[in-house]
Amino acid sequence: MSTSKHKHIIRKCNHCFATASEKKLFACSRCKAQTYCSRECQKADWRNHKGACQNNNTLESRLREHESTPLGLLDRLFLVDGVSLHELDQRLEKWVRVHNPTLMATTLHALRLPEDIGRSRTHVLYVRLSPRGQAEHQGAPGKFFRVEDAEVVSWEDAMSRDAPWPESLSQLRLMQDESERMHRGGVAAAMVECPPLAVQTVPFGSMKNLREKVRDDWKPFFIAQVEQGRRPRMTCTP
Repeated sequence: MSTSKHKHIIRKCNHCFATASEKKLFACSRCKAQTYCSRECQKADWRNHKGACQNNNTLESRLREHESTPLGLLDRLFLVDGVSLHELDQRLEKWVRVHNPTLMATTLHALRLPEDIGRSRTHVLYVRLSPRGQAEHQGAPGKFFRVEDAEVVSWEDAMSRDAPWPESLSQLRLMQDESERMHRGGVAAAMVECPPLAVQTVPFGSMKNLREKVRDDWKPFFIAQVEQGRRPRMTCTP
């Protein structure tokens, strides 16, 4: 199951970037990953969203189908809390949603974007997770996973990695090109991986006019915040 998956977790229209506080947003009915403020914006963005949408939908279907297969049932013997791969993916969805500001702020500081927004096109943040059991998370989505490591990876290094890395980065590049063409600002990304799930792309859009002072201690701060299930105190104002 190497199909890449984009998780769009900033609550903004994926075309005009209107925020949830400005307009009522709705999710793409097919993949549930992108949000829009109108059918017009959704239609205008389809050329850019089509590839990611198909991948999201394909992965979701494959994980559901895999659940009832002999291998899928065997997975439950080895995965935390006896969950299926699909259930593990759903936990990751919830974890990412809780740590939305944590991931965005960490990406900003790790890539040193306030100093050079161009680094959003030459580097990504790689985050490797491991699942936590019931005794640790006690049902709290923010504690479903712990951070095993986080590092900045160059675009060249990332493109040389196994599938679905190249495919994911190609989709990210299209998103970046479109955002810059429309003068919306840069698009940075965190690549989040929790084996045996495939690496997943978490993009952050409309990055411009960043004024924060870069934190050199972003990594221990990030790990500590996630460990405690907290939202960040690091600031980020894209």
